Amino acid sequence: MLISAAQCRMARAALGLSLRELSQVAGVSVNTLSRVESDGNVTSRTLAKVQRILAEQGVVFRRDGSVGVATPRAGPRP
Repeated sequence: MLISAAQCRMARAALGLSLRELSQVAGVSVNTLSRVESDGNVTSRTLAKVQRILAEQGVVFRRDGSVGVATPRAGPRP
């Protein structure tokens, strides 16, 4: 199941990342990430890529639509 726009916003906020920082880590443009977070027109491939990057940073996506952070961020920041 792919993440929702709200989950993406919550996950980014939980990690303390700006749009620009997450876009750099995910390898997508700021405009594309903004469309992801506003439920705009993006491909499922792009959405899956952003979800994977967030999960690698420790974000847990729950079935009820909420998000959590499994472990403190230990990886490098952009």
